[in-house]
Amino acid sequence: MPQVTRPRFGIATAPMNVDYHDILRVWREADTIPEIEHAWLFDHLMPIGGDPDGPIYEGWTLLSALAAQTQRLRLGLLVTSNRFRPPAMLAKIATTVDIVSGGRLDFGIGAGSRPSHPLARREFGNPKPVQRPHPPILIGGRSAALLRVVAEHADLWNIPGGDIDDVIARSALLDRYCTEIGRDPASVTRSIHLQVSYDQPGTTRDAIGEAIEAGFGHVVLGLPAPYPANVARWVTDELITTSA
Repeated sequence: MPQVTRPRFGIATAPMNVDYHDILRVWREADTIPEIEHAWLFDHLMPIGGDPDGPIYEGWTLLSALAAQTQRLRLGLLVTSNRFRPPAMLAKIATTVDIVSGGRLDFGIGAGSRPSHPLARREFGNPKPVQRPHPPILIGGRSAALLRVVAEHADLWNIPGGDIDDVIARSALLDRYCTEIGRDPASVTRSIHLQVSYDQPGTTRDAIGEAIEAGFGHVVLGLPAPYPANVARWVTDELITTSA
């Protein structure tokens, strides 16, 4: 299990049933708070919670807008669906966001089909991302098949929180897969998504503590909408500084 020297906290704002300016307000505030180091959107084409007919923003488009409006936060999608976009298009989109952000993109992607055409690589084109050889790759999921892909290709691995025993077991399985291919398990940063409770912050603090103890040093705090005023500062004071 990798050793956590210092946990890195982030936030997640699901871009559904919420106004763009509300998300922008939260990201701008978080960008001014050093204890919040990363911020995430998701990648769905219709709401997965709340009003199923409500508004939802396309993840990469919104991410590019937020990248232009922030200066410090690392940012990404938790996680991109590999089925929505042709690989060459997705690579071009991600490169564009990395450039707009000045090299702050973490490229999150989930399981999906791979390109089969042998000439598809030609379409990835120029310009190259700011980060070389590429932005850090975050792969999200928990299946055994996906964890084998994580062991081979990911810089960060994310799993939804909830059942900490399952999270620990999946992390141990990833350790095994890394060892089998000769990769140091500690080279894969363990990331976890934890839903914030505004009413019961103690419950969230307990979940953070369990995750850090289990070796998860990259913590994404999911913020439910509607967002309270000064929510980024509240998260920092109530959850991050008390857990770091």
